[in-house]
Amino acid sequence: MKPGKLYIKIFLSFVFVLIITEVLIFGLFIFSAGRGFRARFEQYTRAQVLIAKEMVEEKIRFEPGTSLSENESLKDLVSRLGKSYGAKVWLSGVDGVPLLKSFPGDISDEVVMSYERRGKDMGDFKLYRGFKRGHIFYVRIPTEIQKGLMGSLHILFEKMEAPHPEAGFAFGLAGIGIIIAILVIPVSRLISKPIKQLNESALRIAEGDLGHRALVKSRDEIGELGRSFNHMADRVERMIRGGRELTANISHELRSPLARIRIAEELIRERWESGDYRDLGRHLDDIREDIEELDRLIGSILLLSKLDIHEEPLKHEALNLSDLINEHVDRLESLIKRRGLNVMIFITCDDPVMGNKDSLRTALSNILDNAVKFAAEEGKVIIKMYSENEFLKISIANSFEKMSGEDLIRIFDPFFRTQQSPAAGSGLGLAIAKKIIERHGGRINAASSEEGLQIEVDLPMIG
Repeated sequence: MKPGKLYIKIFLSFVFVLIITEVLIFGLFIFSAGRGFRARFEQYTRAQVLIAKEMVEEKIRFEPGTSLSENESLKDLVSRLGKSYGAKVWLSGVDGVPLLKSFPGDISDEVVMSYERRGKDMGDFKLYRGFKRGHIFYVRIPTEIQKGLMGSLHILFEKMEAPHPEAGFAFGLAGIGIIIAILVIPVSRLISKPIKQLNESALRIAEGDLGHRALVKSRDEIGELGRSFNHMADRVERMIRGGRELTANISHELRSPLARIRIAEELIRERWESGDYRDLGRHLDDIREDIEELDRLIGSILLLSKLDIHEEPLKHEALNLSDLINEHVDRLESLIKRRGLNVMIFITCDDPVMGNKDSLRTALSNILDNAVKFAAEEGKVIIKMYSENEFLKISIANSFEKMSGEDLIRIFDPFFRTQQSPAAGSGLGLAIAKKIIERHGGRINAASSEEGLQIEVDLPMIG
């Protein structure tokens, strides 16, 4: 299976970070442990050289009258030192001419000259370290070859395998890096696989499978993304299905007044053609009422759509809702008297809330209109306003038959009408009120009460 781009990106990112990390670790080792190791190696070399010097001088002192070329014990010592060190060992006089050697043949002047230029001062002597034809260590230390006469002890380590801990450490790091890079492969797949599943789920939903949900079981950030994706899919499905239902309901609601207008128009045309002008005015009045109903319905639909998409932010100000309630109750006075209703208002708290005056007026008007319109003849409408837990609570109850739990939940759906209600209405008033209250950070719900149906509104008060 061809690896995805995200998988490759995650893998390469891991490898890049790993390489940078290993380079930094190796650099830290070189400038700390590696440097200290070389210093200890040089101290060890210095100790060995000084021991060799003491041994040579002791052999010379033991036979002070014997020349170096005839001192057999010294020759044997120089030979043994050469073998044990795996190096060329020789003694020279003040003029640098070799007097005694552990090896046959001539001495390379190249090493001696490099030593003079780049030798490292070790206190008692200088150490030259070169890399031509392998590792080369050359040491020359002043040595007393006769009483009062100084010469030099020379030790040349050719192709010496000096310890290099940084090389082993580098190989170890490289091996660890390869192992980690191999382990990154399943880790990368573990990260990219659920994201690929989310992508496939998104494509299925885009193709119309609204009921499909992503199967993400992890509890990490990818799991949270999957749950958020499923939550979004739920909302999208509800919105699409709600939009379809809304379209069907709008079509139904628009057909009724349009059908009445068409019938009235046909009656007017028939009367006009027959010369019978009776009741023409009444039919025209009916057409006007239907047009006004269409206008109100379209206005409510547009308002509901604006609230759905949050078309523009609301301008908030401090408001006393008791003024809006009393104002609308006064406007409904004629309808209240005609239906013989008993309206009771109990306001125990009138603390201000932050809100948009026009929007809250619309919400409260819709709730009060429903309470008065759907109350039983000569029934009651009880309005209460009080505070509780930093919320201003408004309760509007009317005399109405008990509603089922399903109807209490659906009462805020657009175009929903309960079967118990004989009064006509668009079914948009409470849906609009709900969206306005929620945009103000409040809550609204319906419940059955002793009086009948009760709408409860909670709005946060100004702290």
